[in-house]
Amino acid sequence: NEIFRQPPRLDGRIVGGQPINITDAPYQIFLKTPETYCGAVLISKEWILTAAHCTWEVEANSILVLLGTTKISQNMQLQKIKKKVEHEKYNYPRPDYDFSLLQLQEPIEFDETKQAVKLPRQGQDFKDGEMCFVSGWGETRNSNESEEWLRQVKVPLFNQEECNKIYGQFIAVTDSMICAGYSEGGKDSCTGDSGGPLVNGNGVLVGVVSWGKGCALPNYP
Repeated sequence: NEIFRQPPRLDGRIVGGQPINITDAPYQIFLKTPETYCGAVLISKEWILTAAHCTWEVEANSILVLLGTTKISQNMQLQKIKKKVEHEKYNYPRPDYDFSLLQLQEPIEFDETKQAVKLPRQGQDFKDGEMCFVSGWGETRNSNESEEWLRQVKVPLFNQEECNKIYGQFIAVTDSMICAGYSEGGKDSCTGDSGGPLVNGNGVLVGVVSWGKGCALPNYP
């Protein structure tokens, strides 16, 4: 596509992270479509937030989600989605407003493995350098690490203007986006983590994984 010269990826997986239990991130969801798989985040007993590029041109009834599990296995009990609401300003493949809301076919009951994430206050600011956490089942880029096990990586929020200088040659980093990662690379989300949560140290949702260049590359947060 013309807007992606040496395209940034519209996907993500955890690189340089640690395995965790679902009770450490009980809002984390595994999402599967006929085309791909992604992460997602539980925001209430019946609503899920993910990235719109994960659900674009996919029928709601063909999206399946897995809640309350640490390890992905062949015998997963997947739940169905009955409604999909993508952000009205989202226009694939541009990553601006890359949000999609999904309604579960049946509301769930909360327990230690399934809890809604804390949502930010309207207008809440998050500071450059604030340490946050990304989780998911995506590519680890390490053959010794299982991608079936939920993993988490700690990354700082990155200055928006500096991020735009880095990525402006590809895509503008807009006010609907937030940038996180290390200048030196080594820790990041990667393929398969898209739509998964970025939360701060208080467990408040800061954003969802959307796009970037490569996985944990130096100079590309």
